[in-house]
Amino acid sequence: MRILAPINNTEEVEDIIKQGADELYCGVLPYLWKGKYSNVASPNRREWSSANLKSLDELKKAIEMAHAYRKPVYLTLNALYTEEQYPLVLEQITEAEKARVDAFIVGDLGLLLFLRKMRINSAIHISNTATTFNSEAVEFYKEFGARRIILPRDLMLDEIAELVALKEDIEFEVFIMNSGCKNIDGFCTFQHGVNEILHPYAWGASKRMNLDHYLLESIRRLPRRLSARLKGSIFGVDSACLLNYKVSSVPENIPRKDKQDIINSVSASFNLLSGADTCGACDLYRLKKIGIYSLKIVGRNYPTSKKIRDVKFLKSSLLYLENNPLISEEEFKKQIKLKYKDVYKTSCKETCYRFD
Repeated sequence: MRILAPINNTEEVEDIIKQGADELYCGVLPYLWKGKYSNVASPNRREWSSANLKSLDELKKAIEMAHAYRKPVYLTLNALYTEEQYPLVLEQITEAEKARVDAFIVGDLGLLLFLRKMRINSAIHISNTATTFNSEAVEFYKEFGARRIILPRDLMLDEIAELVALKEDIEFEVFIMNSGCKNIDGFCTFQHGVNEILHPYAWGASKRMNLDHYLLESIRRLPRRLSARLKGSIFGVDSACLLNYKVSSVPENIPRKDKQDIINSVSASFNLLSGADTCGACDLYRLKKIGIYSLKIVGRNYPTSKKIRDVKFLKSSLLYLENNPLISEEEFKKQIKLKYKDVYKTSCKETCYRFD
């Protein structure tokens, strides 16, 4: 399995590759686009300026650096676009092709039609925002020339296994670390990144210095009861989906106890501490048997040190699995938790991607 790692600046490219990343992906939020449509309408669904390369020249440089190590770079263009935005989208595609980008990550059906007419040289990867839940969807996207499908994080392991077994002629990619969310990405209409507009100086400085990340890292290391009290009380959240929603309406035919469990679960899922540092490393054992091609680390806006730790952790976990082919799944999970503590200097909190 290959490790796909995020970048948001050219200075981190070599360090992330040297730690074991096999592939890189990124987005570009040019000044012209941001000026016309704001960061909230980002062309790649990462609404913070700090999560993106700032120009197509930066993209070209990142590609050149990665190709020097024979590593591919994928450009994320997985938003939904209006007709007015297409000239600027086309500019990114054209300049990325000139720079020899290896693939475009796409979620918009209109853009897929557009790319087919253009007869681009780069590969097409279908974003998780395109909600590929079954084999019919896979066949549909293959008609557009898709080489890889990035599966929604909502699919369980058994569903992933069935899909991969049916469609062996295409690459499948799954999320493996960070940014867990109860919502389905392709159906999400929440607005993100609004604090960059409301508080441009304070929020911009916080993001550039990764202060929000380091603060949350510190909170998460606390005992669960204490961290739960602190969630949402330190500073305002940047996305509507992370507000503390109170859920009160569920189907009437559900037993009372199950109904309350659902309410408690959903209410506790949307807060300042949710949606970050989710991990699926314990499932590497089964993902390898299933035949997953690539493992996606989320977090383009994270500091380089965090990205390096994530790549290092996954690389060592994959090497351990490769060097111990007879190990049981239970023992593998024990060893992975030890590796987690060694790399992150804190015990696993079992904030997992739930694949089964």
